[in-house]
Amino acid sequence: MKKFVSILLALILIMALTACGNSAKKDETSLTLTSGKLAVSAEIGYPPMEYYNEDGSTPIGFDIEMMTEIAKRMGLELEIIDTAWDGIFAGLDSNKYDMVMSSCSIIPSRQEQYLMSKPYAQNAIELLVPVDSDITGIDAVAGKKIAVQGETTSHDYLRNNDTGCEIMDYDKVINCFDELKLGRVDAVLTDSVVAAYYLGDDLSNYKVAWVNSDAEPIGVTFKKGNTALCDAVEKVLDEMFADGTAAKIATKYFGDASGVEGIR
Repeated sequence: MKKFVSILLALILIMALTACGNSAKKDETSLTLTSGKLAVSAEIGYPPMEYYNEDGSTPIGFDIEMMTEIAKRMGLELEIIDTAWDGIFAGLDSNKYDMVMSSCSIIPSRQEQYLMSKPYAQNAIELLVPVDSDITGIDAVAGKKIAVQGETTSHDYLRNNDTGCEIMDYDKVINCFDELKLGRVDAVLTDSVVAAYYLGDDLSNYKVAWVNSDAEPIGVTFKKGNTALCDAVEKVLDEMFADGTAAKIATKYFGDASGVEGIR
């Protein structure tokens, strides 16, 4: 009897371990890490692309509404994961989320490491200064304090070009404009989509002193090899552009649809 009980317990243990193993195994038919869910990472502090509403907890912005519509049309539950920019791609590498949709500029160095979608928004680097500033362009910033969000393409531009300025890097672009408002820096180098937000309809505070001639359109970022998910997202984005949804969202956050016209 003892031998029978031991064998029975062993069989129960094997069955339990097998069940656990099966539950932990990823569904190979799913496009995403978790079946039925689309996990998207964004650095929520980059208006008007992704930022928190006045309640401090509700994500809003162009990227947020775009990813929400993508998940809806794919029949997936959206999970937004707020991630610091300097670690956002490392999280993608370690499978913490399915994709990054956070104003990611499509640049050669990024395309070498990751799979990127076709562009879904226009963008370029711009230098924003106070209206009374004597800075007339990027060639006139020697000795000036220029604020950038750390580890962005704007940061890379200043590090890779001898402008003679003092680079002031901050964790968030919001901090850059706070410092500009307080007069602690002389200018902010940032994406044109962000510059447009801070310029707004009232041009009495800031002006654009320079625009980089090299465009940096924005795309969705995936791990290399994740073509199935990328293709599925591309299909939805094409539909959103074709039926006017992308233009509608762009107008809401940019004031018009020029930022998405002719991009796809």
